[in-house]
Amino acid sequence: MLEDVKRLLKLAGQQRRKLIASCILSVIGTALGLVPFILIYLMVLELFNPVINQVYVWKLVFWCIVAIILKFAFMGLSGSLSHLAAYSILYDLRIKLGQKLGTLPLGYFKEKNTGDTKTAMNEHVEQIELFIAHNLPDLTAAIVVPIFTAVFLFIVDWRMALATLAVIPVALIAQGLMFKDYKPLMKGYYDALEKVNSTVIEYTQGMAVIKAFNQTVESFRRYRDSIEEYDDYIWMWTKRFIPSWSVFAVVVVANLIVILPVGAWLYISGSLPMPTLILFLILGIGFSQPLMKLTMFSSQFTQNMEGVGRINEILTETPLSEPEVEQIPSNFNIEFQGVHFSYGKREVLDDIEFSVPEKTVTALVGPSGAGKTTIARLIPRFWDVNAGEISIGDVNIRDLATERLMSLVASVFQEVTLFNDTIYENIRMGNAEATEGDVIAAAKMAHCHEFIEKLPAGYQTLIGEGGAKLSGGEKQRISIARAILKDAPIIILDEATAFVDPENEELIQDAITRLAEGKTLIIIAHRLSTITSSNQIIVMDEGKIVEKGTHEELLLAENLYSRMWKAHVSAQDWKFETEEDRK
Repeated sequence: MLEDVKRLLKLAGQQRRKLIASCILSVIGTALGLVPFILIYLMVLELFNPVINQVYVWKLVFWCIVAIILKFAFMGLSGSLSHLAAYSILYDLRIKLGQKLGTLPLGYFKEKNTGDTKTAMNEHVEQIELFIAHNLPDLTAAIVVPIFTAVFLFIVDWRMALATLAVIPVALIAQGLMFKDYKPLMKGYYDALEKVNSTVIEYTQGMAVIKAFNQTVESFRRYRDSIEEYDDYIWMWTKRFIPSWSVFAVVVVANLIVILPVGAWLYISGSLPMPTLILFLILGIGFSQPLMKLTMFSSQFTQNMEGVGRINEILTETPLSEPEVEQIPSNFNIEFQGVHFSYGKREVLDDIEFSVPEKTVTALVGPSGAGKTTIARLIPRFWDVNAGEISIGDVNIRDLATERLMSLVASVFQEVTLFNDTIYENIRMGNAEATEGDVIAAAKMAHCHEFIEKLPAGYQTLIGEGGAKLSGGEKQRISIARAILKDAPIIILDEATAFVDPENEELIQDAITRLAEGKTLIIIAHRLSTITSSNQIIVMDEGKIVEKGTHEELLLAENLYSRMWKAHVSAQDWKFETEEDRK
């Protein structure tokens, strides 16, 4: 448990002192709550004397009131500090997680479910905030105050103290049974919760497909199964937990069964004064409350430690390495030398070697799954290669700072990612220092300006999650405007016109031409007619380069590219056959 506390304090960072101060104040405040009982005990002792010292009694009453006021003051200050610390920790954790995710290779996100990351950044961080703000000070007090109380009771009368604590061993055994296998059970709970989160995200994002194929909540099996699995797990855990919890809850408050007969026997025998018996009846019954709190807080603490562990998994994940001494490329030639790359155990690139001279156009073509997109994503170092080297201007990309490398490459992907913000901010993401004039100029070059101006709020129009309020062609042109604004010397186009209509394709092709002026351009395309003028065409198949050359050279070679070109040309004349055509 001590190691868990250290991990929590490490996450607390600069708020560590506030947390410690809050816990100390909570202990003092809770201890002050015991003072009135002690003073009442002393008051009763005085009242049983033949001659009552009224001044002494009124002093005790005064200090009772002071203790109660100080208790609320210390507890209020403790709560304020814990809440301030908790909110700061929540903010810092989410910023740290966001920054950390930005340093991780793309492979991390391919291996992790979206629900795992969402749960860590949302639920786990939120639970830590709630635990620190509301439970941590009380947990500290629930541990320390019963110890102080027990010591005080032993000083007053060791026999009655033993009677008060007689049920504790049984309660501890029941508590031990409650928390048996608690950590693995908690891990299973969070695994089930993350699976639910992942399927909920998948279900909501795939709603268009679900409706198109007439699916419902009941028939969407993955969604239903994950909910049922989570529900079954909760029931299984509850059934295991209830018997030992019931025993604990009964036993921990049953010390009155021991205190009353022992106290009565000692009083009748004349060895226990009535005020002392009253004191033990009051404190003995109240002794169980911190223990009940301690059990509940222990459960919540274990839950939080599982969350802390999962947050730490992200924070300690190995990021892309940064060079100790950065090198600056002298030009923007791109070179692959003996590159091998695998997704897990599946090799997708095998001994890839080619060069892309500065300010030229290179096209990557080949069947689906040949490795074209993987090559494009290795250039900005979304992953590190398993073997070989990729260089820009004779500098290994591993020797470039990640920020500098990102500034050298602009990518326009087949699947456009836009954020739930204004059109203006989505374009300006390409260059945070761009002026309004720069944004509008980029939009005009990408043929966005005309349709943006027709929108109710123009450039300040909110486009919805993922650009839901825009067409596919409009989203693609905004992504090109973003790349134009970035003004990077290397441009990567990954099937940028794959899913657009002919009218939009013409506008996008014109925008791409403007984007690529004076740049090193790499194009991935299935429509071979769009890359015939490329300086070189690299033909991929099953993770290997099978051909290289210009369009004319590759046609003369009559290999894979030639066959692909013939299929492409014949597809231009393809059409649905009608009844009239058959006649």
